[in-house]
Amino acid sequence: MVPEPYLVADLEQDILLAKAGLETGYAALDRLLSIPQGAITILAGRPGHGKTTLQLNLLARMLKKYPEMAFAFFSYEESRRALALKLIMLEAGETLDQDHNFKEERQTRPAIEEAISLYESWTSSGRLLLSDQRLSAEDLSVTIGHLSGRGPLGAVFVDYIQKVPLQGASSGQRYQDIQRVSGLLLDTAVRLDLPVILGAQLGRDKDSKDKVRLDNLRESGDIEQDANLVLGLLNKTRQKEEDDGVRDSSRSVELDIRVLKNRAGQAETTAGLMLDRPILRILDKATDHAVEAFR
Repeated sequence: MVPEPYLVADLEQDILLAKAGLETGYAALDRLLSIPQGAITILAGRPGHGKTTLQLNLLARMLKKYPEMAFAFFSYEESRRALALKLIMLEAGETLDQDHNFKEERQTRPAIEEAISLYESWTSSGRLLLSDQRLSAEDLSVTIGHLSGRGPLGAVFVDYIQKVPLQGASSGQRYQDIQRVSGLLLDTAVRLDLPVILGAQLGRDKDSKDKVRLDNLRESGDIEQDANLVLGLLNKTRQKEEDDGVRDSSRSVELDIRVLKNRAGQAETTAGLMLDRPILRILDKATDHAVEAFR
């Protein structure tokens, strides 16, 4: 098909219809960026540093900030049960052991009951979809399209891209398959004008103390080239634990969110957040002065 001329009238119409990027709900981040529409955002981190936790906290904040929108979270690592319990726990601000009697916890702990009620309102209304099906990239793209057709879809989270399989995996290197997965999801984001937020695992770099770098994604098929926004998560406490082999007993630890790439703004900037480790709640150092501030 021959492309039609893109007239000034077309440009004006597209500008009028363009949707603003999503706010994250964290003032420290929102001063630096927004989550772009019709594009891929990558949240990258080392294993165990909190990339899934960050995605779940962003999901919870967006659900509350955009009550007219639905959000979907596709996990290739954890069960729906584990994800739901984590969301309830970070919202309640209290620890919740999945091995304990769930009904008893609801009856004896008001904060847990309140968080469960909020979670129920999100899911029963269709605003929150949690999936632990290991969909292929092709099926994931189709599923996202179906969800978008149901009503306003705010964003889709995928945790994480290196785990997403292909129907026709190549016989070559895995990074080639990851490139194809990234390309499919980029096409989906652009076609649906939808933010697709991908968790990504940073590569191991034993020779460098600074492991949160854009080139540490490049062994994963140059996926950063498909992204409009790349955020790198640095958990200094966790990094020190790995380097020293000694567990740090601190409840709250600092998280640095580095803007590694930003097509719509400035890169090489950093936002400081705090992680309350027992309850998996991430706080904004600038505005959340206490654990209760997130509720």
